[in-house]
Amino acid sequence: MVDDTIYILGDQESEFQDQPSQKTGPVSKNTDEVLGILRSAVNRNASDIHLQVGGHPHFRIDGLLSPFMSAKPVTSAFMAGCADLFLSEKQKKHLFENRQLDCSVTLPNFTHRFRINFFFQRSHLSGAFRVNPIVPPTIEGLGLPPLMEKLAALPNGLVLITGATGCGKTSTLAALVSHMNNHRNAHIITISDPIEYIHKNKCCVISQREIGNDATSFASALRVVLREDPNVIIVEEIRDLESVSMALTAAETGHLVFATLHTNDVVQAIDRLIDVFPPHQQQQVRVQVAMTLQAVVSQVLLRKKGGPGRVAVVETMPVTTPIRHLIRDNKTIQIYNVISMNRAQGMLLRNDALRDYVQKGLITQEDAEVHFVDTSIFQNKQQN
Repeated sequence: MVDDTIYILGDQESEFQDQPSQKTGPVSKNTDEVLGILRSAVNRNASDIHLQVGGHPHFRIDGLLSPFMSAKPVTSAFMAGCADLFLSEKQKKHLFENRQLDCSVTLPNFTHRFRINFFFQRSHLSGAFRVNPIVPPTIEGLGLPPLMEKLAALPNGLVLITGATGCGKTSTLAALVSHMNNHRNAHIITISDPIEYIHKNKCCVISQREIGNDATSFASALRVVLREDPNVIIVEEIRDLESVSMALTAAETGHLVFATLHTNDVVQAIDRLIDVFPPHQQQQVRVQVAMTLQAVVSQVLLRKKGGPGRVAVVETMPVTTPIRHLIRDNKTIQIYNVISMNRAQGMLLRNDALRDYVQKGLITQEDAEVHFVDTSIFQNKQQN
């Protein structure tokens, strides 16, 4: 369990106010330097910041790490100041007892919000900061396929967003919530660890629950979520048998559930969902998944060709009757063939998506090949 508190500075009361004169020790000395590093990361469009004692801060820009040489090397006193600056006494106690902690902060005069993971390595406090815009992204802004708008309009069922860590799953979920907030009348409940994007009520009522601060775990939050009158439930990760089981039950009882998994493609996501259950339950779960699953979307982030930024390459599988039969009959390996032959229905294999992006000049052939299942298609194209 992570004990997180969100500090929204400048627009509501919090334990940390923007009053450096009241701080003592490392905080008063480091505040300007810390904020300068964060501001430089935002200005350079960095997605992440790494602080490690003994080295310069590093920014991840377009997927690549580079040192920020304008800043001094990080010291233990500097990291202690960061902890004092961003964490409450309760959080610091948790950090030093558990040697790690997640939190999110919004700072005054910043256009971005920061998800922070404090952790220890080689007995030194370190930090990894994820940089997210305060304004939630949009489906169009992320370059996601039109299928995503259809998924956001579904009345019920389970939709899985999959991919490796750092591929943009949380941003995709935020874009879906933003779209629903503008186009639906619904109560949306999000369950996050921690909250990365803040959504303001528009057409929807949005309740955002944070693990550690608003609930003790994903499973405990899901255990009571149906009593909170939701229409849509956003679970940032279903990671164990209990949370998977309750997400399926919620989808089965007439709710729309979006959840993420760490899998490489859409078919692996189905297998992972079923494999968390003991063998004697798996056939029953296959039937349940076949009935409730509406779509699986898998994505990777690649560097944009010829310019700054990255693009999301998305594999899509809206679930049709043939796919439901294959799931139920434990023949998921055959789903790849169904996807490859049904592009008109919004289905797209990653191989085909990568090829499309190369042909459009959005990504390089070399970057595509890293994520391509069979690189011979690119070799043949080059020969032709």
